[in-house]
Amino acid sequence: MKKLIISLLLIMSLGLTLLAQTEDEEKEVIESRRYIMELKGLDDINTTMSIKMDGGKEAADAAYFGLYLEDLTFPKAQALNYKGFTGVLITGVVQDSPAWHYRLREDDIILKVNNQDVTNYATFEKIRKSLRAGDQISVVFFRAGATESMDMTVGSRHKDGGQVSQPKVPGKKKLSAGYGGGTWIPMWINLDMADINEVVTDPNLGFNEFREDGLLQQGLGGKFNIGKGYFLGGQITWFEDTKKTKNNNPDVDGYQIYMRYENMLGGVTLDKRIPLSQNLITSIGLMIGGSSHEMEFINTDSNYNWADLPETITGSNNTHFLLHKSYMTVQPRVEVMYRLLSWLGLRAEVGYAYGYSLTKDWRVRGLAGETFEVSGSPDTTFQGMTVTIGPWFGF
Repeated sequence: MKKLIISLLLIMSLGLTLLAQTEDEEKEVIESRRYIMELKGLDDINTTMSIKMDGGKEAADAAYFGLYLEDLTFPKAQALNYKGFTGVLITGVVQDSPAWHYRLREDDIILKVNNQDVTNYATFEKIRKSLRAGDQISVVFFRAGATESMDMTVGSRHKDGGQVSQPKVPGKKKLSAGYGGGTWIPMWINLDMADINEVVTDPNLGFNEFREDGLLQQGLGGKFNIGKGYFLGGQITWFEDTKKTKNNNPDVDGYQIYMRYENMLGGVTLDKRIPLSQNLITSIGLMIGGSSHEMEFINTDSNYNWADLPETITGSNNTHFLLHKSYMTVQPRVEVMYRLLSWLGLRAEVGYAYGYSLTKDWRVRGLAGETFEVSGSPDTTFQGMTVTIGPWFGF
């Protein structure tokens, strides 16, 4: 029994020694193979080379990427936070190869080539063999949690006697200016509110003044690509506030004063986008449209009787009127947009709104669109800096 145990231990020891030697030899073979293949500019370190029968060499115009590739494993996919099940993993890139110039890198997962799915290394090789040096192709790949795409030109592996050739690489890929989109717009605007505050803070009314350091307008906007980086669109933003106070005049006891103030800015936009990178875009543009100030006042005791309406209209202190001043407006602006997702970006814009009024005075608007001049009213301006920071849905 003792001899049997000793014999088994000796056999196990010998087996482990042989296994370790085999693993070391395999590692040496792989490293040697990688070194030799890198010198020759070959693609894969883990699968057999595809060669033609003309003396054991590939055709001179065979497509060449300059990649070390292997089939994707589930543990590797998990480590890279890749949720899919198909693709071929880049384990290395040959220096000065097409893949090197186009910034493909280790741990990228190639998903498609020329809109053909790459399920594993075998399908990648099948697609590669259908290509020739100088072909321009599209590549879809997974990197750092996101799917990206690009165009590239494949090179050739051999040139005159089997030397590695310099890959044919075209000029820098043209960046996309995007396709457009739309969004909710929060806009801070710095308007001169002195004339309006002079009215609303009068002791007879008793309202608090509006902010002099800017108001927050809100609205909607959008644009679409019309070619050559130009985008046509439109936007409208507005601010509205309603207040109520008691009438301080002792002769009209029981009456309440209501007021509503609103400003509006909107028009047609034209922008020229300038892409700085795949995800960062700047633009300069102009909005042409209109703007307005509007104040509405109601003085009422909230006591209305149908039979008494004629007398209420002609003989009481129940009053209601709307003051309005409008402008033709231009707004030059500069925008920066950063893409967070394919359909979502963060947008920042700075501009300056300048309104030109065709009438110097304020007008009271009637029921049928007629207007009545307010004598002695000031030539209130509508101009000031605008700042917008918010989301953008689209790109």
